[in-house]
Amino acid sequence: MQDIRRTSPRIDVEALCWEIVGDREIGSLIVDLSTEGARVERPYTGGRIEREVPLQIEVPGIDEVMWARGDVVFDQLVPSRTAGPFQLLRRTGYRIAIAAARDLRLVRDYVYSLYEARMPVDDRFEIAFW
Repeated sequence: MQDIRRTSPRIDVEALCWEIVGDREIGSLIVDLSTEGARVERPYTGGRIEREVPLQIEVPGIDEVMWARGDVVFDQLVPSRTAGPFQLLRRTGYRIAIAAARDLRLVRDYVYSLYEARMPVDDRFEIAFW
């Protein structure tokens, strides 16, 4: 069930993402995507996160790469036995603040099409006619 505070659905995905922090590219995995943002996970290697981060996102299923500026909404460390030298996973939520209109349309279309494909048939019928 979708949270009524959200303006767009969230979908579970596995997509590559690179965060540009200073002069380094940090490889990450997007695990949750919406038309307005993404949740990214990667092994914790120390350090702090910037409030605004350039992102290079590989939109899954489309074979397109988009550039965006992400504003950090949350940043948390989660214990994980298989993640990095500190056995911690860094989970960061980004709101897409700036991106090309074409890229935002691609992400919007991808999110909604995948969301509708995963929705049970009865719910799709109810949404279409109510």
